[in-house]
Amino acid sequence: MKLNYRQNLVEDNIKMPPPGIENENYRARRKSLWSDKHIASLIVAVGISYLGFGLVSPLRTLYARSEGATGGEVGLMGAAFLFSGFVFLFPFGWLSDRVNRVNLIVGGLLAHLIITLLYSLTTSGELFIALRFVEGISTAAVMPAARATLADLIPKGRNGEAFGLMGAALTFGMLAGPPVGTFLAEAFGYTAAYWLAAGMFLPAVGLVLYAFRNYRQASLKAEKLADRPVKPEVPVARSETLWTVPLVMGCLFRIALGIGPGLAITVWSIYMADLGFSLVLIGWTYTVYAIPMLLVSPSAGRFSDRYGRLPMMFAGGLFLGVLWVLYGLVTVFVAFIILGIIEGSLDAIARTANDGYLADHSPAGKRGKAQAIFNASTQFGSLFGAVASGFLYEVNKSLPFIVLGIFQFVLTALCLVILALYQRRRPATLSQLNRATSK
Repeated sequence: MKLNYRQNLVEDNIKMPPPGIENENYRARRKSLWSDKHIASLIVAVGISYLGFGLVSPLRTLYARSEGATGGEVGLMGAAFLFSGFVFLFPFGWLSDRVNRVNLIVGGLLAHLIITLLYSLTTSGELFIALRFVEGISTAAVMPAARATLADLIPKGRNGEAFGLMGAALTFGMLAGPPVGTFLAEAFGYTAAYWLAAGMFLPAVGLVLYAFRNYRQASLKAEKLADRPVKPEVPVARSETLWTVPLVMGCLFRIALGIGPGLAITVWSIYMADLGFSLVLIGWTYTVYAIPMLLVSPSAGRFSDRYGRLPMMFAGGLFLGVLWVLYGLVTVFVAFIILGIIEGSLDAIARTANDGYLADHSPAGKRGKAQAIFNASTQFGSLFGAVASGFLYEVNKSLPFIVLGIFQFVLTALCLVILALYQRRRPATLSQLNRATSK
């Protein structure tokens, strides 16, 4: 049996047709996801918070270096953030299935606000590393809870579209934040950028508290709820097993996608500065990546709901590996702009399809754990990319891009081969059996 480009891989014990082109309810779904106040508020709040995050994304390593941090300390900043995020994702994911996720989201956002303010007062390399470590913990509290909450609220069969919208909200911060942050830093100093970034978390917290003031999530036991859930639970699968072949391969693919961002967190701004580009130009390299992410993600999500996710995942992932190699070979700013536009488009396609794919295969009662595993996979890939790129950059400035780009390509190809073999060996899906018996 070959991989069907019109079909997603589904577990054998899922007693429903797989999402994809055969989904007969697709044409009947006309109601916009923005009409659901909980979905809309959650996505907007995430977008606002990432605007604050994006304001200082290009500045952290440059600011730390300007305050006397060594190259090794700058590298440890990124590693500390990714390591703490990876370690704390699992307990927070477990906790998000047992307590109100809104409290985790709000607590993590408030922690981000305080940490961002403290950055502007820090002058020690050790303190920069400590702040990044704590910031990783606050991120681990927010993202699994936010993604699991979104998964609870999504109408049946629209995982790709919903996570595409959230992906667009995340990249909105990358789109609007870096140019503003780098302009403020260049015109008024780093402190102004950090204070504005901290202020962005306040409206995000207020929106979540207001929109979800009466919300109770479906994963909590009925006897512990005073009210019924805002949205009835619609299980994607009857299986409660997390460690299935599709989910494991989906997470392994996400590790591959995480390598590039880990590299960017550690050496991108320094690499651009060493090539002679100003702060403003560095900010624009983030923006040209984010614009196609913002524009492509929602459409890519809808497309993956309609036609299947696997071709989009693997085509995007393989081409991204090639693109990272090209980053290490060019030195002209226009080339970086062109590659950034292509990267943003490919990343939007691959990540959105992967988001929907993992949501398709997450048991309804373990969405918090599933999202924790998913985010941990992302963090692990980024941690690997951050640590490896720091060492490779000391050898040669282009080496991190070439080596890690090749590694990402090979890891993506490995996931493709394993899923293809799994698809060939597994029994026919229920929809295929129905078609065979109807003839």
